[in-house]
Amino acid sequence: MADLLEQRKTLHRRVKDIEEKYQALEDAVMRLQPLANLGMAWAMTAHELNNLLMPVINYSQLALQNPADGVLCEKAIQKSVLLGERAAAILEKTMMLASETPMKKEKHSLDLLLDNVFICIGRDFKKDKIQVIQEVAEHIEIRADGVAIQQVFMNLILNARHAMLERGGQLKISAEETVDGTSIQISDTGCGIEPDMLKKIFTPFYTSGKDGGNGLGLAFCRKVIEAHSGFITVESDPGCGTRFKIMLPKYTI
Repeated sequence: MADLLEQRKTLHRRVKDIEEKYQALEDAVMRLQPLANLGMAWAMTAHELNNLLMPVINYSQLALQNPADGVLCEKAIQKSVLLGERAAAILEKTMMLASETPMKKEKHSLDLLLDNVFICIGRDFKKDKIQVIQEVAEHIEIRADGVAIQQVFMNLILNARHAMLERGGQLKISAEETVDGTSIQISDTGCGIEPDMLKKIFTPFYTSGKDGGNGLGLAFCRKVIEAHSGFITVESDPGCGTRFKIMLPKYTI
């Protein structure tokens, strides 16, 4: 009987020790989580800034190569300033995502947002043998953080372009208003995504290693869309193309 009581005491001590160690680990995780969020935010920021810095460099080089063309230089400088301001705003947005601070959502015309994205990209898709089809009615409006949602569109459009660089193709952007909200689709006829990759496509740092990416662009997209109480999905056929679908809640005043 005494041996049984001692065994129970020993067992209770072990359980208590395990509980204390578990609590200590949980406290450590809680302390480290803000640092993990900060690290993810800066990684995403670096990815998004890279998307914006490339056209800044291109516009600046264009101005330097044509110093006698005042009109061209002025346009190039204006676009560089626009991209610089957008880069500064992205720094703020990614930190808001990390801290889960609500974004300020305002009414925006969807077709104007998309037009501005192509201006920021500053690339003639025809030179890449890519046909751009935009089927977005002028009356469609969304309630969103303009800078953040445009960065989502930029990511998806640049990904589509990259998928079609080898043989060209068609980039199609369409939108429609539904009972639940606004459905936006961005599709391409590029190389497509393998099924095993498709399951992890929105996972931070997940990449095939073939496209030179760091696996953060789509993770950023999902985080922004979820911050807008929406969702993003993807469908793809290897060798045929990929289609991303974004659903944003119905705009209300």
